[in-house]
Amino acid sequence: MSRKIGIVTVLYNSESVLEEFFETLSTQTHTNFVLYVVDNLSPDNSLAVSKKLASYYQFETVIIENDANYGVAKGNNIGIRKAIEDQCDFVLLSNNDIALENEAIEKLLAGLHKYNADMIVPKIYFYGTHKIWAAGGGFNKRNGITIQYGQEEEDNGQFNTDKQVTYAPTCFMLIKKVVFDSVGMMDENYFVYYDDTDFVHRALNKKQKRLWYISNSVIYHNESTSTGKMSDFSIRFLWRNLVYFALKNYNPFYAGYVIVYNFLYILIILYFRYTRHQWLIALKAYKEGLNLYLNSKLNQKKIISNGAYF
Repeated sequence: MSRKIGIVTVLYNSESVLEEFFETLSTQTHTNFVLYVVDNLSPDNSLAVSKKLASYYQFETVIIENDANYGVAKGNNIGIRKAIEDQCDFVLLSNNDIALENEAIEKLLAGLHKYNADMIVPKIYFYGTHKIWAAGGGFNKRNGITIQYGQEEEDNGQFNTDKQVTYAPTCFMLIKKVVFDSVGMMDENYFVYYDDTDFVHRALNKKQKRLWYISNSVIYHNESTSTGKMSDFSIRFLWRNLVYFALKNYNPFYAGYVIVYNFLYILIILYFRYTRHQWLIALKAYKEGLNLYLNSKLNQKKIISNGAYF
């Protein structure tokens, strides 16, 4: 196997972070990769900066210019399909608001083969610190929401053991090409947020794929440079997509529990934490998530009735 990697990153308001992203890719000890930059019609200078950096650094870069903001899920899908078309053996889904240690990719590859994993993730710090952003992750059964292990903890070696995990964000996830053959692509209904949760859940729970956390592969994450931390946009899509995810992936009884639990959390707890404006956005997003799920089921029935599925 050539071990050729297609690194897929989606641009949106990424101008301020791109230089370090390109620079730390250029110093990787594993050099057999192609960077696929998918521009979602970013309103800043992300595209122009990417073209300039691509001409400066020596690794191969393919820039894909979309004619609209298609969201993270569809943007990733466009890059994934191009990487597979170009005969990449692996796809590395990557944020561009990150900086990589020099052996980050090589150590992920080594871990993938050591543990016979299908997908693999590194230790991720908050940018400029040794505080953990994610050391793998899982699901909180009480509320049905994902958790990132070690988040906000100072790293004192407590996450220096590799382990199989049940969830991790696709901030920097190396995936065997063949995984997409059985799991499929990202669900574009999400637009942003929970698209990675949905993909990982489908891979692990429906297709029995294996996801591992590799402790000696390290990157640094400058969180929420494109959407804004707890912006109106973030609140809307986080709560909308939680409802859609739960209804789509959990059994009906647990999905109902998750939806009621989190609705009460919004109604009572977040009333005192959000502004009234954002609290109303969260409530409205819940209804939007329900409608999204119902419409997706309706569209599936139409496709089946038209003979598209056999």
